[in-house]
Amino acid sequence: MAKSTTAPKPNIIMRFVGYLGDVRRELKRVVWPTRNEVVNSSLVVMVTLAFFVLFTFIVDSISVYVITLIGRIGG
Repeated sequence: MAKSTTAPKPNIIMRFVGYLGDVRRELKRVVWPTRNEVVNSSLVVMVTLAFFVLFTFIVDSISVYVITLIGRIGG
C-alpha cells in the first residue's frame, strides 16, 4: 500500500481564523441598500402584511357565519 502524500489538515483554530477572513472578504463585496431602499421595502412589507391580515379576517368571519347558518339549518 502506498502512503498518502496529502498535507495535514490545519487545526480548528487556523480553520476558524480562515473562515473569519473569508467572511470579512465577502462582507466587503456586499452592496448594502440605501436608507431609502430599506424604508420603501419595509413599507411594502407592512402594507402587504396589513392586507393579508384583513383578508384573513374577512375570510374567517364569512366562514364562521356560513358554518353557523349551516348549523342552524341542520339543527
